[in-house]
Amino acid sequence: MLEQTSLPSRRSLFKWFLFILAIKSVWLVLFTVLRNPEWNPEFSVGAIGLYGGDSQTYYYPVEQLIKTGEYYGMCRMPGVLPVYLPLRMALSEVNAQQAIVILQVIFDSLSSLLLAIMALRIFKSQRAFRLAVLLSCITGFIALRNVYLLSDSLCISSMVTAFFFVTSYLESSQKKHLILAGIFLTWSIFLRQISILAVPVAGLVLLNFHGKNIRSSLSAGALLILPIFLGLSAWTLRNMITYKRPIVLVAPLDECMYNLTPELAAVRTLIIGMGEDFQPWSKGGGAYWFFNQPLSDNATCPFNERHFTHNMSEKEMTELRFNYRSIADTSLSSFQHDSLQQLVIQKANKYLTEYKSEHPFQFHAGNKIRFAALFLFPNRIDDIPFPAMNKMNLLQKGIKVWSLISLWLVHAGALLVAIWWLIKRDLDRLLWATLPLSFIIVLSYLGYIEQRYLATSYPFFLLILAGAISYRKINQAPSALPR
Repeated sequence: MLEQTSLPSRRSLFKWFLFILAIKSVWLVLFTVLRNPEWNPEFSVGAIGLYGGDSQTYYYPVEQLIKTGEYYGMCRMPGVLPVYLPLRMALSEVNAQQAIVILQVIFDSLSSLLLAIMALRIFKSQRAFRLAVLLSCITGFIALRNVYLLSDSLCISSMVTAFFFVTSYLESSQKKHLILAGIFLTWSIFLRQISILAVPVAGLVLLNFHGKNIRSSLSAGALLILPIFLGLSAWTLRNMITYKRPIVLVAPLDECMYNLTPELAAVRTLIIGMGEDFQPWSKGGGAYWFFNQPLSDNATCPFNERHFTHNMSEKEMTELRFNYRSIADTSLSSFQHDSLQQLVIQKANKYLTEYKSEHPFQFHAGNKIRFAALFLFPNRIDDIPFPAMNKMNLLQKGIKVWSLISLWLVHAGALLVAIWWLIKRDLDRLLWATLPLSFIIVLSYLGYIEQRYLATSYPFFLLILAGAISYRKINQAPSALPR
């Protein structure tokens, strides 16, 4: 339960917001000015924006809505629509998308301020507020998301805003804050459906706040869930009318990944099942070796004894890779293509079945832990639009290295804090660690360890780290924010 805290004046808050906005704008300038001059122009959006690999899946349905009056999409929820559509009605496509980048920077700055206020409320410390601001500003992991025309930046900011309103309710007991929290949680789900994992954590926070008063807990939970229920019901009804079947969030993966052929799906499942990184651009990983590394490159195969079974060794994996790549040979007849496709599927399924049987612990637990370690402590930073390391100037190298070091430090510190709170049975604060860790656990279990997925958890790791560093002040009387 949160004690009432003395909030700063609006003028003071506005000054802090301008400070954060200035720093976030500097990050935007750095990622723009220092961009690789050889960056593919097809991925550039005007002067400041960048497309990611999935950008069109978010923005194309809105463009189609403008052109045809119909929103085509069962693979992406329309989270960007309420922001992008008004801009697009007034501006060209490029300028509207550049405006989205600017809005992402502003919303990120605002949510960073709200995160700092959450730190003040939860940890009763001016120092926690300042540390949350500092950590949000000097680590560019979230600021990097602002540059891309994806759903990540808006999703992260909306989720932080949602939990800000949860803490507002914990302080004031005003039910309007629960409605607002539910609205922003709904938006975050529509931006990225994995955000639904935050809903039960919010429920636990409310349950902990109301204690044994079950009636109050149920009432608060109902208000929080109401916007989510209404939003998802409307979306599901729309899908039922449009596609003649209930699609609550998005359609299954095999319908939404246009390149997910049956043989790719089988190999993908095999690689993830064996605990290898399924990011084809990640050099040194299993997917890169399988799909992208030239066959003539004799670099060490990343699959080794921990992956192999009595019927599968490096030789069999190499043969499977060769078979898979041979499917792309356009000189194959239809019969040869189909036969080779079935061969790859059968081999991949057979190897996975054997792996499950011979390495049950690794399959069910060990590999999930390994994914979590790769997720939290990667050996690289993705998405920074700089040249290769050997072509970077000193400033670019400094940003790249600091980005990796700060990521490691934040995650290591936050994990130690969570363990300490668990040992001390500090359940009130441990709930806040549960929020980011729930995303890490689920995504690691699924093998989805792309770094932009990690960004959803990052602000809340900053929150608990800021609070832990200011731990000596937690038990002091609540104090106002410095002017």
